[in-house]
Amino acid sequence: MKFKKVFSSVHVYLLLLFLASLGHLVFALRTDSFFSVDDYAILGYFKTHTTLQMIPDFLVNGDIYFFRRLVGFILFGSIYEVFGVNHLAFDLSMFVTNTANLVLLFLIVRKLSKNNLAAFFVSLIFNKNYLFYYSNLHEHILATFCLLCIYLFLKYPKKLYLSAGTLVLALFTKETASTTPLVLLAISFFRKLDRKKILVLLGISFLYGIYALYFFITEKVLIPNFSYSVSPTPKDVLTGILFFIDYKALILLLGLPLVTGKYKYLPLLFVAIVTLVPASLLVNRRELYYLYMPFSYLMIYLGMHLSKLKGWSVALWVLVLLVFGGRDILPKIAWRNFPNWQKVSMQNVLERVEEQMPREEIYIGDIHLERDARLMLESNTLDLFLNPQTSLGYEFSWDEESGVIKTQKKN
Repeated sequence: MKFKKVFSSVHVYLLLLFLASLGHLVFALRTDSFFSVDDYAILGYFKTHTTLQMIPDFLVNGDIYFFRRLVGFILFGSIYEVFGVNHLAFDLSMFVTNTANLVLLFLIVRKLSKNNLAAFFVSLIFNKNYLFYYSNLHEHILATFCLLCIYLFLKYPKKLYLSAGTLVLALFTKETASTTPLVLLAISFFRKLDRKKILVLLGISFLYGIYALYFFITEKVLIPNFSYSVSPTPKDVLTGILFFIDYKALILLLGLPLVTGKYKYLPLLFVAIVTLVPASLLVNRRELYYLYMPFSYLMIYLGMHLSKLKGWSVALWVLVLLVFGGRDILPKIAWRNFPNWQKVSMQNVLERVEEQMPREEIYIGDIHLERDARLMLESNTLDLFLNPQTSLGYEFSWDEESGVIKTQKKN
């Protein structure tokens, strides 16, 4: 009896979720995670702009692709301003935000279903989507504000300003937050909620949509870029949806109402799929990190159905586990430390520069440059990774054709 009481404790489930998220952090450290791809462009921006300068700049001009994604960049920039290019600070931020999302998802499903085990189970499945790439901090924090908006609306229905405030933060993190009020509307089909207040949240999303639409109309969004090519054909949208949710999972999710008899949860599934449509339109850029936030909506839907299963349905729980990844739901294990070849390539360049400073020209044409080493040089962020005693007072420029890094004293 005592064991059952302890095992059913909310704190035990939360501790297990914390450990599940921690497993990803350990894996990141064991595999020597580091800055990658778009991180260098963002670092290049914050090298010449403060976070405070960024806010009015992004409101008018947007980021490198002209979207008004403020909040994620504020967080990224703040971490950089405090810790510099210490990758451990970014690793820890990814862990903290993912853990917060697990807790929020657990609390939402628990509140709606009154079932701790179902809430824990779907949160554990959600944890499989942990993102390691630092620029994906946007996706993590987007889910945080979207889930927090939902939770605050459910927990404090009379304090609309709490959920409204978090919705605004979510919208200025990424535009896909606009469907969050629709999640609450979907929940109102099986849980008594004040739909007039939901309409207020929908109004906030609508007003943000007008603001964002101005930049589309004036062609101040999405510079010509092949990777962001859009195809709105039904076939391409369906192909995109099946990229994010494979057919086995989709069949399972659509079939659950037949087992539980709870068709009133279907609007939740519909909202999750609608949230994935914008990413599905990008035929040349279907990245799994776009699934992170919409997947939390799928898990709310799944949790509601699982909470209604009884008796023989243990087999269905096992089926859900297998369909959503089986062992892959748990964090990957790095049995030994793995070298990060992208980082090794960067370090080869950094060591050459530090050895030959203060020469005016440093030849690196004989060094094999991996992708991230090239991005570091192209984004002019080489000096951020050098020893300050080496780089202080100097500017660096890379001539790819000659394979030479030119150094020049700052005025």
